[in-house]
Amino acid sequence: MPSPTLVLADYPIGFSSGFGETLYNLFSGFQTTSLWSAHPAHNLPSKKLGNSIGLPSPSRPKWLPSQLSLAFYPALKTRQLMASRRTVDQLSAFVRADSIKNLLVIPVSPWILAAALRIHRQNPNLNLILFVMDDWQGHHESYDLPYSKRRQRLLAEAIKRSNARFAVSREMAAHYEQSFGGTWHIAHNGIHQEALSTNGKLVSQPREILLAGDINVFRFDAVLAFAKALQRYSQRTGATPELTVLGDVANEYAKPLSELRVVRMLGRRSHAACLQAMKTTDLLYLPLAFSRKVNRISLYSLPTKLPEYLASGKTMLVHAPRESAVFQVAERYDLAPRLATIDDSQLDTFVTQWAEGKLNGSHNHENVRRALSNEFNLRTLAANFQSAFV
Repeated sequence: MPSPTLVLADYPIGFSSGFGETLYNLFSGFQTTSLWSAHPAHNLPSKKLGNSIGLPSPSRPKWLPSQLSLAFYPALKTRQLMASRRTVDQLSAFVRADSIKNLLVIPVSPWILAAALRIHRQNPNLNLILFVMDDWQGHHESYDLPYSKRRQRLLAEAIKRSNARFAVSREMAAHYEQSFGGTWHIAHNGIHQEALSTNGKLVSQPREILLAGDINVFRFDAVLAFAKALQRYSQRTGATPELTVLGDVANEYAKPLSELRVVRMLGRRSHAACLQAMKTTDLLYLPLAFSRKVNRISLYSLPTKLPEYLASGKTMLVHAPRESAVFQVAERYDLAPRLATIDDSQLDTFVTQWAEGKLNGSHNHENVRRALSNEFNLRTLAANFQSAFV
């Protein structure tokens, strides 16, 4: 039985996002009475696993207009510094009082990573486990955050101190091994093999497309290009294809998408609701951005929904750069259809073929089964992940 374990991250296990869902699945079968999740108190799990510890939640006040965010930045940094210090005091006492042996850290916010490192410096016997879900440099670049020397040192120290290191894809693991040294293992979302559906009915005139996930800088240019191709097809033919988005859409991206009548944005839904929606759509859409700004995220990340899309038995479109980890999975198992472009003419050709039912033979159920068995078997993923905990 694993010893008492503390997870320190921006979001709790079971949070309603790919981050929370992945952790929830990887901790499947873990002794929950010895598992604690420490996170900013305003982020609450939608599915409870283990125990929660609320941390300070420094942020820009909601009443402050976003235009003034830069002016508020110095005050925010002060709040984060104070929050990091309070977190260290709070969790160091907890580590000692509850004889915590394992500390799992997922780098996102620098103040949380800094707190984790100070806790480990004070308690160097802790078994430190590092799990990089989003490339840290890529995360900073995507959101125009300063990837300062100090922040680079934080990541390098966390890697050096850790006893076990996990990356979310083969490509990320290889990159981090080359850049930082050490052995890197792979952990990402998976699915139980018995969940694989063989009931994905093909229709002669497909219409419904589903994107179950948020739209942010990591996806936007691919989604917009694809949605515009759907709109052009609708204008040419009078047909009514429809792209439904079950996820949060960042404010700056909601307006251009709302101007396209082929797009429905229904907001974030529960995990169960997303799984149900997958059963009724004609095409599952899995995009990653093509812009240079998010190159590292697209290259190394592996979307949480990928194994769930595959297990649904429905046709899935991977729309991502050719070098990306998700496109490489599609190529390894010849998962089709797949697109590595945002070129208008190529998107128009694909949409026309799809809408006219000419891609019905592209979904190979046996290839899907091999991909799920070889790379997304949750029992194997969870066992490998949990083996790092003493």
